[in-house]
Amino acid sequence: MARGLGVALAVLVALSSLALVAITQEPKKAVSSPVPAKAAIVPQIADAKSELEIHLRGKSFSVFKRPIVMYLGGVVKDVKVTEGQSVKAGDTLAEYELDPQSLAQVYNVVKTANVDNAKKALADAEMALKKLEEIALPIKQIALDKIKRELSNIKELRGKDLVQDSAVKNLENQLQVAEKEKADLEKNIEQTRAARKVAKENYDFALGTYTNSIALLEWQLNRPFGPKDQDKDLKQAFLKSPIDGVVLRINPEFRPQAQLPNGFQAMVIAPMDPLLVRCKVHELDLVKLKTGDRATVIFDAITDKKFSCRIDRIPFTSRNPALEVPADYDIECLLDENPGGIIKDGMTCTVKVSVQE
Repeated sequence: MARGLGVALAVLVALSSLALVAITQEPKKAVSSPVPAKAAIVPQIADAKSELEIHLRGKSFSVFKRPIVMYLGGVVKDVKVTEGQSVKAGDTLAEYELDPQSLAQVYNVVKTANVDNAKKALADAEMALKKLEEIALPIKQIALDKIKRELSNIKELRGKDLVQDSAVKNLENQLQVAEKEKADLEKNIEQTRAARKVAKENYDFALGTYTNSIALLEWQLNRPFGPKDQDKDLKQAFLKSPIDGVVLRINPEFRPQAQLPNGFQAMVIAPMDPLLVRCKVHELDLVKLKTGDRATVIFDAITDKKFSCRIDRIPFTSRNPALEVPADYDIECLLDENPGGIIKDGMTCTVKVSVQE
């Protein structure tokens, strides 16, 4: 019995040792068979040739913006538009009246006498030249021809000893005086022609300056200043839209009865179709993109719609050239359309671009 009990105890100890070894020993790793190992390479090759989708964050911007400026200071009388309103080129945006200083500047341009004075000087020069060429010179030539005929006749009589030498000498002196007077007259004509040329140049300059100044005023104040309009109220001025677009912003200070200075920016007008989306791209992703790549845009505020675009511009230089930071680039994507103007300026979005890995 004691022997059997010892054997049972030995067996129990052996089984406990085996169990302890099994628990504490690290299991061996399975060795992949050749077939699965070969199959594992296939997805890696497929991934290298598949498309990779790059996600970029960006914001919408108008292609360009046009500031609406009060080039001459004045008092706002009426604002005819609101922010977000669509306008056409030539639409009146606001009306204002010029302040006294600006009005004086306009009056000096519109009522200037420079053109009239230059015109009168030119007319006087032309009249003087006409008198010299068409009246004085022919008369002087007639008198000179008469003296020459008389001298010829008197010389013929002297040859027949019918008159004295003094008569010939007298006519010869008269001829010299007449010739000198004609030469002086011709010199005077040349000087008058030169004066007329200068007067014409001065008139052309004055007229050109006046025309350009009037055109500048008409562009600045958006109203005519022609001869038929100069009797109208010169204080009146307008702001008009130069393009078709949307009123993006109206300056909070631009309101009726406000007196504003020269160069005050009252509004901003911009087209809203098409729009740009500007995105910041890391240099590692930039090398995978090229101009013309197609992309999909999802705006944070319009998650139920997707918009298509194409990469329109990739800059050559980084937005942060410092050596201590990674290079980021601002690319531009041009949206295909903005239906109904649903996309506003400055809306955040995600741009998804599919590229080959």
